[in-house]
Amino acid sequence: MSLRLGERTFGTLSLIWPPVFHELSESEEAYLRETAERLSVRLGRLADNGVSMTPPRFPLVMSGQSEAVAEDGRLSPREEQRSLSHGSASFVFHLRMLGMALMGATRTRDAAALTIERLINGFQAQAVAISLTEADRLHVVAASGCPKEYLKSLNGMHIGKNSPETEAIVQRRVVFEPQEEALPRGDGQTADSRDELTWVVIPLIAGDHALGSCSIGFTPERGLIAAEETPLSSLSTLLGETLERTQLYDAQYALSQKLQQALLPRMLPQLAGVLTTSRYEPPAGGIELGGDWYDLISLPDGGVAAVIGDVQGHNIAAAVAMGQLRSAVHGYALEGHDPSTVLYRTNRLLIDLDTELFATCACVWLDPATGTAQVVSAGHPRPLMCSVRGACETAVADIGVPLGVEDNPSYQASVHTLDPGTLLVLYTDGLSGRQGELAQETVEAALAGSGVELEVLGDRLMESGAGQAPRADDAALMLLRYEGPSRQVNESVRRLHVHRHDLQGVRRARRLLNECLETWHLESLTDSAEVVTSEVVTNALVHADSDLDVCLRRYPGRLRVEVRDSDTHPAMLVDLGADKDKAEGGRGLLIVSALASSWGNSPSGRGKTVWFEIQAMDP
Repeated sequence: MSLRLGERTFGTLSLIWPPVFHELSESEEAYLRETAERLSVRLGRLADNGVSMTPPRFPLVMSGQSEAVAEDGRLSPREEQRSLSHGSASFVFHLRMLGMALMGATRTRDAAALTIERLINGFQAQAVAISLTEADRLHVVAASGCPKEYLKSLNGMHIGKNSPETEAIVQRRVVFEPQEEALPRGDGQTADSRDELTWVVIPLIAGDHALGSCSIGFTPERGLIAAEETPLSSLSTLLGETLERTQLYDAQYALSQKLQQALLPRMLPQLAGVLTTSRYEPPAGGIELGGDWYDLISLPDGGVAAVIGDVQGHNIAAAVAMGQLRSAVHGYALEGHDPSTVLYRTNRLLIDLDTELFATCACVWLDPATGTAQVVSAGHPRPLMCSVRGACETAVADIGVPLGVEDNPSYQASVHTLDPGTLLVLYTDGLSGRQGELAQETVEAALAGSGVELEVLGDRLMESGAGQAPRADDAALMLLRYEGPSRQVNESVRRLHVHRHDLQGVRRARRLLNECLETWHLESLTDSAEVVTSEVVTNALVHADSDLDVCLRRYPGRLRVEVRDSDTHPAMLVDLGADKDKAEGGRGLLIVSALASSWGNSPSGRGKTVWFEIQAMDP
């Protein structure tokens, strides 16, 4: 029923009869209308006195028998106790709301977060820990209000160990722990220590098995209400079936991510005369495979080819076709063909594969020795070209038909001469959205905010392309900055390849660094640069378990070092507390952060790039 007073509407009056629907009589309807009118008057009085009418996120659910509500909208102590005695109605209401919220959850972490939020704010729980079984052990997926010691003991607990959680899982029943028998689980940081709680441990039931447990700590009064096993059985089934569904989704999502990453380049080559970075993001929250790809190819004649494309569809067929097209473009380019011929032959291949799919693709063939760039497009958005001053324009190029559409298409290359410092932006429509082409103003704004740092620019463009809503399509981005004729910049760029099991790799990197610093007259940077380079290379060899590409670049007044590997996990700073002062590991990036003028790490191909710069001191 609507709660209205004059022209003001405050909300509605809703009633719940657990467990079955109750059909109202005429007298009951009349009573409810009178009650709604009286309630509207009282709400109007509260509003006139300055009480906010904004509803809470989690409403207070109480017995319909209560009448003693104070003028400030709070329950009297007597009615507070009475509301506890009618906790079953509150439980049913919040259980229903939790069920509605979990219907839209697709990831385990999201479902667990929604559950804990409702248990704490709706069910008035004091502490919650949700754990799932992995093989024969428990794994904590989310918790709130529990001490580290308890979570540490619960995480990794063998299913055969005697505990309330394992008992609930093995016997598939609710385990009730009265206050006097409960194990220490509270944080003990308040006057009424949460160690003094009544605990209820429910199994997470899905079908004929239990996949985990949910431990809930209540005050003794609320615990007595929660001990009613019938409504808790409903919660047990709701959480169990939801988390089983989200676990399956998580597994499918992880599999699709691994397949997608396997089809992208392991790492982009680092070449003299060009500075590059790349980004890829799958559709937000989905398990569909994307068809976007990119590649950077070192050509036989000393040039470099930047390629980006998008295969129609978001399924396994599109992902397989994407891998085939990327391999075809790469192979044709290494044979020495020009970009128009490469796209023509790739189109023939896609038609012969008989996939009934089409794809778009844009290519840039760049000669670093002269700055000459050939741009060709097969139905793909044209690259943006940005000057050193930050002004951007769309490259002039004919847009041919997409690959896989016509038997004998014609792809015409347009030729541009790039000035040193020119930036090329290649992207897919997942970044630009429905407008097809990325707005020049968007790139110019990102350039103004990121300066000369290409990695920061890549992050800003991906963020701006995401907008306010979750990304519905996958998106790929490649940035290429032409630094000048390779015969000039070759003297300022040195590279080193380190094999994953090369025990002398760090020593060789230091030796190359010292040689470069002496040649470049940057000996003043030796101490700091040697320490930081050693830490970054060592960190990559230890944690990435992949080959490394180390690149040293000299710029006016600064040194830049880039280390690329094929591990997708970003390098992270470790917070070492006082109790870990003597730890041997975890300090590498802290040293990098302290000694480098700037540093960062970002995705690059299937792996990442960890980079740092050190400014030369003024003489």
